[in-house]
Amino acid sequence: MPHIQLLKTNELKATPQRLCILDTLQECGHATLEDIQKIISGKFPTLSLSTIYRNLNEMIQKDMVSEVKFANKKDYFEISKDKHVHLICQKCKKIEDFEIQTDDISKKIEEQTGDKVLGDTLCFDVICKDCLSTM
Repeated sequence: MPHIQLLKTNELKATPQRLCILDTLQECGHATLEDIQKIISGKFPTLSLSTIYRNLNEMIQKDMVSEVKFANKKDYFEISKDKHVHLICQKCKKIEDFEIQTDDISKKIEEQTGDKVLGDTLCFDVICKDCLSTM
């Protein structure tokens, strides 16, 4: 779905700044707040981190964007997708999505602990195939 339509469907105004944020996330796949600011600063040099963050939070509340928290790393943002896990290359730091259903894992946790799983962010530390080929 084009980003203009995605924003309108979620009752958010399709501002140039929001469109640029979504375009950046689409292009990068995963980006930190600082990454986004650095990339869009050419088009919007006066756009502050707080404004970008506010827009991201509005899109997170509408489930258009997801905030991905990794242990010992800055928070990353991505356009919301179907369930998947993240593969993080320990050499080049690239983050790659791998689509896999995690419902069975969540269900097993709930059955064994009695807790309610609200969401999941699974990540695997890997050496990506590009880095493996240079080793």
